[in-house]
Amino acid sequence: MSRPTLRDVAREAGLSVTQVSRALNGHDDVAKATMQHARAVADRMGYVPNREARRLKAPHLRTGTYGLILPDESLRFSDPFFGELLTSMVAEAGAQGREIHLATSGAGADAVAPYRTAVREQRVDGFVLVRTSVDDDRLDFLLDAKIPFVSFGRPPGREGFASVDFDGQGVESAVAHLVELGHRRVACLAEPERYSLGASRRQAFRDAAIKHGLDVSEQDILEAGFHEQAGFEAASRVLGLSEPPTGIIALNDLLALGALEAAASLELGVPSDVSVVGFDDIAAARLVTPALTTLRQSPGVVGRLLLEELDQAVDRAANEERSRLVQSELIIRSSTGPARS
Repeated sequence: MSRPTLRDVAREAGLSVTQVSRALNGHDDVAKATMQHARAVADRMGYVPNREARRLKAPHLRTGTYGLILPDESLRFSDPFFGELLTSMVAEAGAQGREIHLATSGAGADAVAPYRTAVREQRVDGFVLVRTSVDDDRLDFLLDAKIPFVSFGRPPGREGFASVDFDGQGVESAVAHLVELGHRRVACLAEPERYSLGASRRQAFRDAAIKHGLDVSEQDILEAGFHEQAGFEAASRVLGLSEPPTGIIALNDLLALGALEAAASLELGVPSDVSVVGFDDIAAARLVTPALTTLRQSPGVVGRLLLEELDQAVDRAANEERSRLVQSELIIRSSTGPARS
């Protein structure tokens, strides 16, 4: 299907081409109701101004700004890993003479709406997508509109764009570590499976469990959310079973910190009763007692790779299939030990 033109929008809106053009460009002489109507029709039709395509292909017309729009339901500034990731992207962009335009989408809002607005108003040259979902409308919009972007995480089966992701070897090394310590029942505290990173890490755990001969059922994989309280609640449930696991792998460090708190509240020793492994190696992982065994991943490396890939997409004025994988390193500390007999 061809992309809608300005004339198509005008016909659908019942306005002249000149009226729609001036409405979309925010001219003061256009009535507010007319402007809102024209923009609503343009958004509904997925219209992207031709001038945007020209600007992306003409370096002297670029803004020097990249967009990062946060889905506020699942990401917040208090997330230590994200804070470091954002810092690294801002620093990398600044070193290249560029800026990061940061915005949030409203709760329950159309996830694509802020991208349509940013494209229509020519605010940015391209986008960094975070917290991508397995069925992400933002990907379809940006691919159809031919707007450069890079994704942190790749939804299964999606192609045609650049992404930065983690390989599954890190999770496999965490499972192998617990198996070497004699653990045969290992639970997983996972992020929501509707997000691409949550889905890929969860699948990596399943694959590693099979590889090492663990008998892991779906009830051993708990969808726990993102933060400490979610980890505490999920770990409390699984550790309260009549036959609880002797090991827990949490797919981010905040969930792991919640698991440590749950074990303490149940008067279970870590690692004498249950071993706990995290993922990220945030600063708190080194400071808690016991210090957290975790998979170290560098937000600085992730941020640099995201900006590198977006730079190339903007220079090409096109998206193309590219995948950069970041390896994780198992850091063994005091929260893991031999399985109880």
